[in-house]
Amino acid sequence: MARHDLTIRFWGVRGSHPVPGTKTSIYGGNTACIEIKSKQHTLILDAGTGIIPLGENLLSEYRKNGAEDKLNVTVLLSHTHHDHIQGLPYFKPAYKRFCSINIFGPELLGASLEHSLSQNMDPQYYPVRFEALNARKNVHDFNEKERLLFHRDDEMPQILNGKDNGKLILDDDLVVHACKSPTHPIDGVLMFKIVSNGKTIVYATDTEGVAGGDENVIAFAAGADVLIHDAQYVKEEYADSADPKRGFGHSTVEMACEVAEKAQVGKLILFHHDPSHDDARMAEIEKHAQSRFTNSNAGKEGMELHV
Repeated sequence: MARHDLTIRFWGVRGSHPVPGTKTSIYGGNTACIEIKSKQHTLILDAGTGIIPLGENLLSEYRKNGAEDKLNVTVLLSHTHHDHIQGLPYFKPAYKRFCSINIFGPELLGASLEHSLSQNMDPQYYPVRFEALNARKNVHDFNEKERLLFHRDDEMPQILNGKDNGKLILDDDLVVHACKSPTHPIDGVLMFKIVSNGKTIVYATDTEGVAGGDENVIAFAAGADVLIHDAQYVKEEYADSADPKRGFGHSTVEMACEVAEKAQVGKLILFHHDPSHDDARMAEIEKHAQSRFTNSNAGKEGMELHV
């Protein structure tokens, strides 16, 4: 990896629930999880079932490199719906004392992020309590009025608010911005923008578009090198009178392409694929997206991009 590169790896690209099997072996069946690495930092966007193989890979790389320092990762959660946190109890680094895990995400319906994660691993549902995980855990509520600043080798990012606008940010620092999309029931989600060395990646999952394009999403993603955007449905599914998807909090392929075009992004990655869309259907969807926005692809497990 070049000194100023950001590397994106896709570990889970599905929405709603996992869909393992031969019919999803090309695009993948795990739920939402993306790894973004800079020279100094590892970010994880959402903790669906894709975080399980990611955790195994992180430990394998750690051992291969003969590292003696802590393994330090930061998890950014868009929200705490099940398909975005269901892999967290099986994330092996969370059980290792040499690991430090920073977790940032929104409150949901007035409940703190830590409360939601703890509830997800309540003894009624899972044998190990969240509080009992051996890794050092730093859990923080995060909102659209704040930013995260990752300074070079700092283990813990700094939370910046309006009072920190004069903070000195170096070229190779990494900054995370957030924007709330209210369209996902019931309490909305956070979209994330990761910026380093003038390169920008925007993650906008579980957001539902509107006619003409969502102005907030377009403004947030303006000029991004890579836009990862929810595209769970095709327009026929979205508007199906017998089984409409309007109001479910997810976009169509056309909505994602419209945002990408109006925001003038460099590349569009379709994300949060519907579990009913097998590999053959996904290939058709990808081709259709490319007819609307040329530099677009459907996210695939194992896909890697360098920004």
